[in-house]
Amino acid sequence: MVERFDTLAGPARAELKERGSRFLALAVPVACRVEADGFHATQTAAYRDATHVVPAFTLHDGTAWASDAGEPGGSAGAPMLQALVGAGVLDVVAVVVRWYGGTNLGIGGLVRAYGGVLALALADAPRRTVVRTTRVRMVFAHERTSAVLRAVATHGGSQVEHGFAGALATCSVTLPAHGLAAFSVLLADATQGAVRPQVLA
Repeated sequence: MVERFDTLAGPARAELKERGSRFLALAVPVACRVEADGFHATQTAAYRDATHVVPAFTLHDGTAWASDAGEPGGSAGAPMLQALVGAGVLDVVAVVVRWYGGTNLGIGGLVRAYGGVLALALADAPRRTVVRTTRVRMVFAHERTSAVLRAVATHGGSQVEHGFAGALATCSVTLPAHGLAAFSVLLADATQGAVRPQVLA
């Protein structure tokens, strides 16, 4: 599971024409396979007049999938996946829509067209970096509040929520997932082992 990765900040689009055929690449950021499949289904319905609507996606959980959608095996989906990998983005789904122009392009021509138009769409697309987070909760005596909050601030905690229940205080916080182990060690040191984070999500 990748903890930090680049994805698209918004939709990307590019077009090219090759010997009469028109190729339209569309790519968007997604959070999961359900969203990726939904985008593919929506575009397939939207471009019912097209000859082929070819999908591909890469997700941060390691899933990478593509279909040739009726084109010769390996001529469409595979070069699209290569374009996604080459662009270094995850949690992105893409489709390339083709309108056949009457001239066969051959396997090599299809590979260049499908991979090339998607690479073109991704080349200048705006990006953002995603850092996976986890939500933790801590319960502690009131006098340890300062030590807990210092540890939270040191590890980039956000969305901090406080609560009180009698002699005890609670604190829920969102932390970068990759720093949880280090945060646990620092928190234990700061509180003489009295406070440990409980992972909520």
